Amino acid sequence: MPYRLTDPDETLDYACDWATFLADAGSPGDSVQTSIWSITPAGPTLANAATAGTVATVFVSGAQIGQVYRLTNQVTTALGRVAERSWTLRCENR
Repeated sequence: MPYRLTDPDETLDYACDWATFLADAGSPGDSVQTSIWSITPAGPTLANAATAGTVATVFVSGAQIGQVYRLTNQVTTALGRVAERSWTLRCENR
């Protein structure tokens, strides 16, 4: 799981490109239909979630110093596949 640092005063965008997953699935024409972002533990704000082509993005703000979060993106494809990817976010002054 990738590891990223964030500052409590930052609003940063995180993205997940699903192109490789879709290509590896072996079904030409499959596409991302829905994208759901979540973060645990709760606290930071997730905003401006969007999907453009194979890339899902979200803005994260309001993390607390010393806290470690798990940011997860779950997608459902047009053919009904469900997949998810997660990142570890650690908040510290930078």
